Amino acid sequence: MTLSPEKNPSPIFPENLLENADASPADSICWRIAHVKSRREKALAGYLADRGIGYFLPMVRRRQSSAKRERYSLLPLFPGYLFFTADEPGRYTALRSNQIARVIDVSDPVTLVQELRGIHQALCSGLPVFPADFLHPGRRVRVIKGPLKDVEGVVVRTDKHFRLVLSVTSIMQSVSVELDSDMVEPV
Repeated sequence: MTLSPEKNPSPIFPENLLENADASPADSICWRIAHVKSRREKALAGYLADRGIGYFLPMVRRRQSSAKRERYSLLPLFPGYLFFTADEPGRYTALRSNQIARVIDVSDPVTLVQELRGIHQALCSGLPVFPADFLHPGRRVRVIKGPLKDVEGVVVRTDKHFRLVLSVTSIMQSVSVELDSDMVEPV
């Protein structure tokens, strides 16, 4: 089922979720990753927003062609995963949605938030973003200019282009953004 653009949930709720993540929240509130049932990411996002639970669901616009027309859909960048913040009662509320297969507790929330900020910044930059194979930690670089300035990731060369790979280690998923080689420096 494809939702019309106005019926799609916001990719992030509340809008300042990743900005306020550095603030020292109550010890009981922590980041969690929902491994959702097949194709239920948007339904879970709507459910969490209705109950005031903060989440991040990175989505990308993809073209889908049929015989008669072309249409665009917002699809999850990491199919099957949604990131959310909740205390134990909020976690239980999320589980009651019947959209979640399992909840993954985050062992390093500081790293997760940093990685999610990089992905959010890449999505907001307007540059083409594509899913990529997860890369184990290698030589990291920092973008020194352009819309992704100060984002860190791993650079991979493909043909004549360079791609900056941004990884979320908690779910072993990555995305890549095309860029010029002169836009990065080693960390």
